[in-house]
Amino acid sequence: MAIVTSSINYTAPLDLYKVEKPFYSNVPAPDGRQSNQVAWKYDGVEFHDIRAEFDRFTLDENGFEIFRFGEEVDEDVHKFDSDAWIEESYYPVVESLLKSRFGHVDAKVFDLTVRRRKTASDLQTAGKYIRATRQPSFSAHCDQTILSGENRIKFHMGPAAAVLLKKRCRIINVWRPLFGPLEDCPLTCCDWRTVDVARDYKPADLIFPHYIGEQYLVTHHPDHRWYFLSGQRTNEFTLLKCWDNRTDVARCVAHTSFINPNTPEGARLRESVEFRCLVFGPDE
Repeated sequence: MAIVTSSINYTAPLDLYKVEKPFYSNVPAPDGRQSNQVAWKYDGVEFHDIRAEFDRFTLDENGFEIFRFGEEVDEDVHKFDSDAWIEESYYPVVESLLKSRFGHVDAKVFDLTVRRRKTASDLQTAGKYIRATRQPSFSAHCDQTILSGENRIKFHMGPAAAVLLKKRCRIINVWRPLFGPLEDCPLTCCDWRTVDVARDYKPADLIFPHYIGEQYLVTHHPDHRWYFLSGQRTNEFTLLKCWDNRTDVARCVAHTSFINPNTPEGARLRESVEFRCLVFGPDE
């Protein structure tokens, strides 16, 4: 398995977080702060390329996996600037993918993010694209916490949640590049088996006008083992476990992006889309 060495941003081990919970607010805060989150850059991190053996990684053991679905596509990436187009044309694809992977399940997409990496000069003219300034994340995090996953299901499913939560429930992030092969700023995931939730994960509030969610920020530990898929193509989907109501499997995988020093000069900058999905049943 090939290994590249680069850096990763972890949440700083500040004394502040002993008395104040980390947060990020999408609405004006009374004291004027948008966030109290601070990340430190850690160099010398090893990233293991799973291209030659990606089929040995699974959601329940490692917290992520690669799932090939459909054919490679070479589409107009700017179609993904339109929420209406994505919901009409791509939500059904993602839900079909999840049923293909998990079998007889109910699947529902509840959120999406399109990311396009831009240089500083690009950002000066990026306004012509609706989503052009949404950058890849470069801080290690988990999309949900153990507690927030159940709250997310209750928020979206209403009274039906009480029945749904009695069977297997998962929140899965379905991630893919908008073009392939992707060489710039690959997605990387930390093997669930190498983290200690109590030691490494720090709950943080995500504040929206209509909802207060919670995610895990991740603090550094040398035991962490990070993996990525080199040259990822458009029919190679990364599935990330955000939450699971089973307690004997991987429950929430840490992930981020990193600068690959082996990226060829002039490589096309990263563009990607991710869909956060509710998946109900069956027990495996």
